[in-house]
Amino acid sequence: MGKNNIKALVVIILIFLQWGCSNLSNNEMADNALDGGRYFLESCNQGDFKKANYYLLEGSENQSLLKDISTDYFALDKEGRQQLRQASIQINEIKALDNHQTIINYQSSLDKVPHQIKVINTPSGWKVDLKYSYTDK
Repeated sequence: MGKNNIKALVVIILIFLQWGCSNLSNNEMADNALDGGRYFLESCNQGDFKKANYYLLEGSENQSLLKDISTDYFALDKEGRQQLRQASIQINEIKALDNHQTIINYQSSLDKVPHQIKVINTPSGWKVDLKYSYTDK
């Protein structure tokens, strides 16, 4: 193998390494319940469901609920999605159930209806448990 071929191979390998590293999750780990909930809600409002999924507690039921939220989002017309992207989230109350579970009561500037989400502390940061919000309490 010639010297130019080796240089070309090294450059190609470096490009792939850089590309691979840049595709790693750029999401910030939520180190408290408020951040976990806020990051999730903002991602949903922005239509970034890949990022929202990062802040979602694992499980098939949560995945199904997020898919429903995503479907509803993309069923909106362009103006409806724009309104969601511009909406602000107001935190009304944060209630720690214990060291690992917190309920966040919030409302959107769009509908002003109170909603609740449960955020759970996991080894990979605080994650939203949608089952709490969409099942009878």
